[in-house]
Amino acid sequence: MDYKKVLRLRFVNRLSCREIAESCGDCGKTSVNEFLKRFDACPELTYPLSEDVTNEYIEGLLYKKSGVPADKLLYRDFNKEAVYKALARKGETLKHLWQKYNAIGIVDGKKPMSYRQYCRRYSEWADSKQLTFHIQRYPGVNLELDYAGKQLYLHNRRNPEETTKVTIFIAALTYSDYFYAEGMTECDIKNWIRVNNNALAYFGGVTPTITPDNCKVAVAKNKDWISPVLNKDFQAWAEHNDTVLTPAKVKSPRWKPVVEGHVKIVTMHILVDMEDMIFYSLDDLNRVLMEKVAAENRKPFEGLTYSRYDLFATEEKETLLPLPSSRFEYLERKTVKVAQDFSFTFDKVHYSMPRKYLRQELEIRAGEKEIYVYNKHGDYIRTHNRSYTPKDWVIIPTDMPAEYKDYGYWNIPYFQQKASAIGPSTRALIDAVIRKYAYPVQSFRSCFGILRYAEKYNPETLESCCKDAVLAGKCNYSYICNTISTYHKEPPKDTPSQNKSKESPSSSISGTYKDDDSKYSLKNLLKRQETEAGNEES
Repeated sequence: MDYKKVLRLRFVNRLSCREIAESCGDCGKTSVNEFLKRFDACPELTYPLSEDVTNEYIEGLLYKKSGVPADKLLYRDFNKEAVYKALARKGETLKHLWQKYNAIGIVDGKKPMSYRQYCRRYSEWADSKQLTFHIQRYPGVNLELDYAGKQLYLHNRRNPEETTKVTIFIAALTYSDYFYAEGMTECDIKNWIRVNNNALAYFGGVTPTITPDNCKVAVAKNKDWISPVLNKDFQAWAEHNDTVLTPAKVKSPRWKPVVEGHVKIVTMHILVDMEDMIFYSLDDLNRVLMEKVAAENRKPFEGLTYSRYDLFATEEKETLLPLPSSRFEYLERKTVKVAQDFSFTFDKVHYSMPRKYLRQELEIRAGEKEIYVYNKHGDYIRTHNRSYTPKDWVIIPTDMPAEYKDYGYWNIPYFQQKASAIGPSTRALIDAVIRKYAYPVQSFRSCFGILRYAEKYNPETLESCCKDAVLAGKCNYSYICNTISTYHKEPPKDTPSQNKSKESPSSSISGTYKDDDSKYSLKNLLKRQETEAGNEES
């Protein structure tokens, strides 16, 4: 309450208690009435007030606390510092601590305080120590994620002027302040999941909730904070680690204050020192960064005897949830279509599929060692071992049909018939290509590509090329593709027949008739004009 304003409205503006309460907005009519009664009964205060009188002085004078100090009362005091530390434990409340205090009963003739008095004494102590406890932190409950605002750079040994930006990722546990940092050159989802996996491995466990920043690799949309749209790969990562993602509010650093504080620490105490260093590889940069992070984690808190690491090791580490048996693996996603050779192509490698999936679209989720196949509805179908050899075939034998005459027009008789229609050399080459593969179906794309050149050029050109390929023992698609253009000859263009008789330079051919343009010369035109004029005079 602004006591000086209340007095001015009362004695200068002559307002009633109700009108004063409505004008101030922060007090009720009863409070105003009680204050004015105390003011009238106080001999030390009169209106108008002297200039040195403050609201604090008025409150101290009119609202003197009756009684004697707590240590002189017949009430047993309690350890406020111990209460403050106990409240940090998960599930602990001030009510429960008072019940334990009250259960001890009378000690040395002093009885325990009431719950109301107990809370008031603790609040007064906390205010005197300037302690903030509006966000209660518990061990092993939450992990906050963010990027540091400052970036470092990698240098090119051969070109000193060429640099690569390095963004610093930071993860901090909200209870112990124990944190992890790592540099990354690409801030895509693949690297985002990688650094988060490394952070959980560094902590040796995972928290039930994780609060990320609203970067695109973590949160796709977060308009109202109530129902954010998460990145589906990051959401899958959270489900794999049995944790829940609770993104912070957009442009609200106070929703993740712990990691924001560590962003400041990393920027001011670590990155400032490292920006003068020259790094040529990301591994070297991260090695130095982790050394400085470890040193910062083991540095005692200001004014305390323990560090972040001490608090983490003694109170928080054992409360973390265990990590899953295997790290989450980022999966590349792609939509493919099963071709008529019973396979789909991913990263230049063919993978077989059963006959019932011919011409169907499938969703591929490719990991480092395996490829997972799903239908268009997201239902799992099968797993293939991943190959990194271009043009390789990964085949499950049961996918290959026993005969090739009833599943479509791509079959052995079809390609043999098309090749025979072109020529014997083409037929011999197609037969050789089919014999090269363990499963003839693997050769159908090559056969199709070879026979297509008969349409692009002409059958004679393809036959000539296939003849030399068979003689040279190079019966494959690559040889035909690289050499067939040399066998192709453009047909001679038809040239108009020239008149053997000598033509005058002034003559020209227009359409299908010869036109003598000499009659349009200036001499002939003047002569024609004179003739026409003479005819008119006669």
